Amino acid sequence: MHREPLLLPVAALAAGILAAHFYYFTLRDLWIPAFLTAVLLGVTFRVTESPRLRWWSVGLALGIAGLVAQVSHRPEKTPKLTAEDTETVLLSGCVTNPPVFSPHREQFTLNLSPGATAAIRITADLKGKEALPLQYGQRVELPAKIRLPRNFQNPGAFDYAGYLAGQHIYWTGSVSSLADIKAGGTPCGSRFLAGLYSVRTWALERITRLYPGDQHTSALLQATLIGETSGVERRWTSDFRATGTYHALVISGLHVSVLAYTLLLLLRVLRVRRIPALGIAALICWLYAFVSGFNAPAVRAAAAFSLFLAANYCFRKTRILNILGIIGIAYLLFDPDQLFDPAFQLSFLSAAAIGAFAIPAMERVTEPLRASVRLFGQLLYDPLLEPRAAQWRVELRLLAESVRVWTSLPLGAAQRLVSGGALFAAFALETAIISACMQFALALPLIAYFHRLSVTGISANMVVVPLLSLVVPFGFASILTGSHVLAALTKLMLTWAEMTAAWHMRLEPAWRQGAIPLSIAAAFALSLVLLGFAIRRRHWIAPALACSLTLFGVTVWQPWEPLTRPGWLELTAIDVSQGDSLLLVFPGGETMLVDAGGFPGMERMRRKPKLDIGEDVISPYLWERRIRHLDYAVLTHGHSDHMGGLAAVLDNFRPRELWIGPEPETPQWKIVRQHAQNDGVRIVPLNRASASVTIGGAKVRILAPAVSYVPADSSTNDDSLVMEVSFGRRSFLLTGDAERAAEDNMLESGELRPVTLLKVGHHGSKTSSSEEFLSQIAPRFAIISDGYKNQFHHPHPTVLSRLAQHSAIILRTDRQGLISFRTNGDKVEYETFH
Repeated sequence: MHREPLLLPVAALAAGILAAHFYYFTLRDLWIPAFLTAVLLGVTFRVTESPRLRWWSVGLALGIAGLVAQVSHRPEKTPKLTAEDTETVLLSGCVTNPPVFSPHREQFTLNLSPGATAAIRITADLKGKEALPLQYGQRVELPAKIRLPRNFQNPGAFDYAGYLAGQHIYWTGSVSSLADIKAGGTPCGSRFLAGLYSVRTWALERITRLYPGDQHTSALLQATLIGETSGVERRWTSDFRATGTYHALVISGLHVSVLAYTLLLLLRVLRVRRIPALGIAALICWLYAFVSGFNAPAVRAAAAFSLFLAANYCFRKTRILNILGIIGIAYLLFDPDQLFDPAFQLSFLSAAAIGAFAIPAMERVTEPLRASVRLFGQLLYDPLLEPRAAQWRVELRLLAESVRVWTSLPLGAAQRLVSGGALFAAFALETAIISACMQFALALPLIAYFHRLSVTGISANMVVVPLLSLVVPFGFASILTGSHVLAALTKLMLTWAEMTAAWHMRLEPAWRQGAIPLSIAAAFALSLVLLGFAIRRRHWIAPALACSLTLFGVTVWQPWEPLTRPGWLELTAIDVSQGDSLLLVFPGGETMLVDAGGFPGMERMRRKPKLDIGEDVISPYLWERRIRHLDYAVLTHGHSDHMGGLAAVLDNFRPRELWIGPEPETPQWKIVRQHAQNDGVRIVPLNRASASVTIGGAKVRILAPAVSYVPADSSTNDDSLVMEVSFGRRSFLLTGDAERAAEDNMLESGELRPVTLLKVGHHGSKTSSSEEFLSQIAPRFAIISDGYKNQFHHPHPTVLSRLAQHSAIILRTDRQGLISFRTNGDKVEYETFH
């Protein structure tokens, strides 16, 4: 506490914010505690001389400040439009984020009133046309079909609506024609932001001109140098994400540090004195934060460098944890919601890991090595070294003598060679130590947010980080000078970094992490705090480290069982919007995923969605339930709203078998088939003649397609693989998108019988669920998987009417979200997300 006195205040402030986040307070509730705390603070500083008591009173005061900050920051009311969802309305407002910052110049944000913004997208094909000529600060009027942002309603789903609300975006809208956008009127917005956008636009256009026709390099450099990630495709960054090096690709504190260090080296060559050089470097850091759009990591790093400058000016030793504490207090008082932002958490914990774990390790291991080669040829400097550095110095001098004898080099050259090698070894070792400490300390948030913990991250960071660090100064030099030579060098280093990440990706184990039990997570977090205190106190380091490493091993190993109910058959309809994805959990614990969602008609879309339903929707739900492996996967038929996420599911969960009906001959199926082969998944074609299978005590029968069924040239809904799953007296009928022809064929086969639950065919379309079919199966419950206010108007009113006439209880994912139905063979129960 004496060396890092700001740790307690920032922890107290965070505790207050957390308390106000989970328990409802009003400002009126806090008047009396705030007054009593102020009195206590005044009495403590006037009466007592105890530093510890004073610090605890300051901590209590900051805890109350955290409560007040969170309550004050709480939005009173979400803005609303006097229009129904999906209604077309006339909007008028100010352009804030212009189209130049979207991948194909087809998106912008429109500020309708203070604190209320809509994200507008042009649905017309802009290919071959000029970019939308809108700039920041223009007033526009347009007719837009408005939708409220909506999350996927599954446990563990990303809060997309909350993410947009954090940017004051409360609606999304679409415009079908450029001619509908009318620009004019007096300029609006902020002059400061107008200048910011003009500088960012100039930088982005300069990068585009430096790499004509190379969208890949241009987009990656725009993300790395300017922080503009809208043009980056997911596949370009997958290797960086998997190997734990993505932080070096996008703007982070690392980029600001590299920029400042490069500038300091240049100023040192120009013989600029230390404090003025630090001041110039701090100014450049803030200019970089400006150009990057005040990207939060860049702002935090610029603030940290400014504090470093202030400490040097006052001749104070800088400690990273103190700097972190000051920045944390300032950020959280100004915007307490930052505490719940994953980017802030990762940045803060990364810096804390370096300060608490990496720097003490480097002081013990690499600092003596660096000190040993300082003024390597001067014997008079030797007595000033501490014992460990002196010992290294003697041994390195002996090595230099040996090198001189072996190579016949002059002694001075041999000493320079050895000292350079020692410095390089120290740099490599420090990179490994920092990477290892960050992987260790960030294990919990990395698993919680990304369900991933890289094995090759330590070695990958040792190569990728230096390469991408060089990209920053060379990239900015090429932007400022327009030099194609510097641009080529920048691209070369970026390419080497990509190759390194791709090579490490081949070594990365194919595992992903499930949710961690709260008790284990809390114990591991507490062990890290205790380890930090032990290192600071220099006592009990070994037992504290052993405890943390043990809990780290348990966290990575994940010996806990999936969240299932033994002895019960479960069918869960996952909310994938307009598509199908069903999780079956058998009484013996075996798991099967039937379909994997996707976007309807994705093969006909001009621009493919960045969202992968398998990776971003289905997999997080399965990991939330601690399911890390599937026993079976089923593809009912080859349409994109059933198959779109299947490749990611196969990669993430490696099922033993993939059951299919008629093999679809589509480009998307070829991708899925290749993933199945790469993942060692056996593809099993099935039809009505296939033998019934007993899995975990439940019986699975295939009812369609018929043996005589001849599929069309392209996949159709009647290709659907229809399954009946029965357990005891209860049964589920899963029909995929089977339509009237397939239903009639099943009726003629005599295989149909009454069922407990029907997964309604084709999302409730009127082409399925005929009266004869429903009369034969007489379902007690009906699940419809469909998207909220989808463009197909599913489910059809006639289907809902038929189901109601048969007294079926109707459950819909567009209204109830995720739906879980369970039976023990006799008793039945269901629950929904809401």
